[in-house]
Amino acid sequence: MKSLLLGLGTLLYPVWVYASVSYGWLWLAPVPLLLLLLARLWQHKDPQQRGFAALTLLVLLLALLAGQTELALLYYPVWINAGLLLIFAWSLYFPPTVIERLARLMEGELPESGIRYTRKVTQVWCLFFFGNGSVAAWLAWYGNWQWWLWYNGALSYLLMGLLFGAEYLVRRRVRQHG
Repeated sequence: MKSLLLGLGTLLYPVWVYASVSYGWLWLAPVPLLLLLLARLWQHKDPQQRGFAALTLLVLLLALLAGQTELALLYYPVWINAGLLLIFAWSLYFPPTVIERLARLMEGELPESGIRYTRKVTQVWCLFFFGNGSVAAWLAWYGNWQWWLWYNGALSYLLMGLLFGAEYLVRRRVRQHG
């Protein structure tokens, strides 16, 4: 239930930011994000995920204290994509990969072909995070809140869902032929 609420909060966050900025309540915009980060810090047992949540919280607090609330909000999706890219890329050099760990949680032991497959999927996610973060960075730099909301609050999630779906279909096909 906690994970579901955190996920829902994360999905709705860009809408909250846009509404806060549109109504001139910029000071209110980071409040849910701070609460979400604190909840993630408290919830995660994995030291790597806790460290990422703590570092994200620290960077956000420093930006807010420096009076850069708008920039902190605009660049938050960039920071998240950069962090995920680093975590996934790191796991390529220091296996097991993130995707292999997830696969082992669901499947147990993996054959060598499964390990190779999860490595390729991890590489695809690295490309996704690079591309998604690049678009988010361009939108943050451009500073158009409406475009920012449409991309970070809808289109990026749609693209992520499409990638999940495509990978699921590919995995089913690989299993049938492998």
